[in-house]
Formats: sequence, C-alpha cells, structure tokens
Amino acid sequence: KTETAKFQSLKSQLDPHFLFNSLNVLTSLIGENPDQAERFTTKLSKVYRYVLEQKDKDLIGLEEELSFASSYMQLLQMRFEEAISFKIPNSISNPDLKIVPLSLQLLLENAVKHNVITSRQPLNIEIFEQDNYLVVKNSLNPKTSIEKSTKVGLANIHQRYALLTRDKVIIDKSDQHFIVKIPLLTQKINMMKTDYMNDDAKYLRAKKKVEELKEFY
Repeated sequence: KTETAKFQSLKSQLDPHFLFNSLNVLTSLIGENPDQAERFTTKLSKVYRYVLEQKDKDLIGLEEELSFASSYMQLLQMRFEEAISFKIPNSISNPDLKIVPLSLQLLLENAVKHNVITSRQPLNIEIFEQDNYLVVKNSLNPKTSIEKSTKVGLANIHQRYALLTRDKVIIDKSDQHFIVKIPLLTQKINMMKTDYMNDDAKYLRAKKKVEELKEFY
C-alpha cells in the first residue's frame, strides 16, 4: 500500500510541474515575441494532451517518449531558436524498451532551467542509447542564479525508478557536460494491487465459500 501510494503521489507531481514551466516559457515569449507566443500556445495544447494521457502510466514505450521529447524540444526552440540544439535517435534497438513516462521531459526542462542559453553560448542536448541505459547529455554552462522552481525533476525520476526497479539512475558531471543515464526496462511492471476489504468482509466471503463447499459434498 505504501509503495503504491508513493508512486501515485510522484506521478501526480508531473501535471502541475509541466504546466508551471510551460507557462513560464509562454510568459517570456509574450514579452519577447507575441506572434511566436501565439504559435507556442497552439503547439503547447497538443503537447499537454500527451502529458495528460501518459502521466498516470507506470511505464511507456521508449519510441513514444522520444517522439514526445522531439515535440517538446520544438516548443523550446520556438523560444530560444538557434541558441538551443538537440539530437534524438531516429530508431531504437528494441521496440519493447520502456522508460518512466515524462522522464525525458523533466530532464530537458532541467537542462534549460540550470544553464545559460544564448546564441554565443548555445545549449546542446544529445539523447542516445548506451549499455541498457538512455543517456541524456547536455552542454554545461551553469546560471549564477536559478529561476523559481517547483523542486521537481531529478528527485522525481530517482524516486519513481527506485519504486520500480533495482537499476539506478546515474548522474555524471564534468566541467563541460551534465549527463543523466536512466535505465531502459523491457518488462512491464505491475504495481501491487491493494485489497481494501476489511476483516469482516473477508470473514463473510470465506464463510460463504465454506458453505458452498459443504453443499457440494
């Protein structure tokens, strides 16, 4: 019961977190480029529909999540233009590979939130498979001050994976790059179903089965 409740609580963070960060981007665009802000709003509605559909799932196909990540990066490029670039694989090694839903989106947001992004100091993001992990690698140019945060992101990913698998999320930081490796899973994880029946109900059900067996014999 406790593990299931924890997992559900972590998933419930994703919806408001995504909306909060997207509205921050939209607010910036309204002042910088109103026409682009209008286009951003239209595309955001399509991306947000995906968030609503996927956020309650335990796992999602890697191919589907990569497709969503591509759409989300297009949203970010509407704001930052040539100051941000990304590489996403066109194909995957195994169609059965799965990851935690919206983990890529959280990592992309994290990269944008913590780094300076200008045409002179562009943010480069690369996503690829390596040794049963999905690697998200971004150039590192840390901001001196961090904008207001919902405190979701890496911690959410760590905790959700910890409740699903023994495989660890790996973080590797150097002077030039920040790298996060998330486990690629191939087996559907079934969260434990909780039986909410009270003791009296269980007793009555067992008693009924005994009576049925007596009649049979």
